[in-house]
Amino acid sequence: MLTKGNQEIKVISLERGEKLHVCGEYRILQGYIICRTGNHLLKILKAESFIIPEKDLTAGLVEYQAQRTAQVAFIPIISATDFLRKQTQAQQDIIQLFANQLDLYALPIKERVMALLYKLACEIGEIKMDTCRIPMILTQVEIARYIHCTREYLNSVRKVLVKEGWLDSGKNWVLLDWKRWGEHMPISER
Repeated sequence: MLTKGNQEIKVISLERGEKLHVCGEYRILQGYIICRTGNHLLKILKAESFIIPEKDLTAGLVEYQAQRTAQVAFIPIISATDFLRKQTQAQQDIIQLFANQLDLYALPIKERVMALLYKLACEIGEIKMDTCRIPMILTQVEIARYIHCTREYLNSVRKVLVKEGWLDSGKNWVLLDWKRWGEHMPISER
C-alpha cells in the first residue's frame, strides 16, 4: 500500500496476461498495460495514469491487460465530479482509438505494419538521435495478429521495410530516419 494524503493507495501486481476488471483510475508503476478489444490493439500504456470506464459504457469490449509483469496503483476517487470528467474523456479517447483502428484496416498490409510500428514507437518507443527503438514487449505472433496477417507474411513485409531503409536489419524493431516516419504517416496516426 502507498499513501496519498490520508488515502491509502492499493498497489496491484499483475503477471503477463492478467486483466484489470474494476472501473476506476490507475497509475502504472512498472511494466506495460495493453488496452485492446479482441484481436485489435487500441493502445499500449506505460508509466501513466488511465481510467477503466464503467462496463455498461464500453459494453465490456475493452480489456486492460498486463503485457509483462506489471504493477499498478488503484487511485481512490477523491472527487466524483473529477472522476466522471476523466471517465468521459477516457470514453471519448476509446471511441477515437476504435475509429483509428477501422481506418487501419482500409490500408494494405505493408502500410498497416508501418502504421502499427509508428503507433508503438509514439506510445512506448525510445528515440535516440534519428532512430526509434520499440521495446520488445510484443511477439511477432502478437504483432501479426494485431495487423491481421500471418507471422510469415509479417516477416516478409519486415524484409521489404529493411530493404527500403525504414527499419534496421537487426533483431529488434528499430525505426530508422525518425523524421521520415513522422512525415510519411497520416495525420490521424501522429
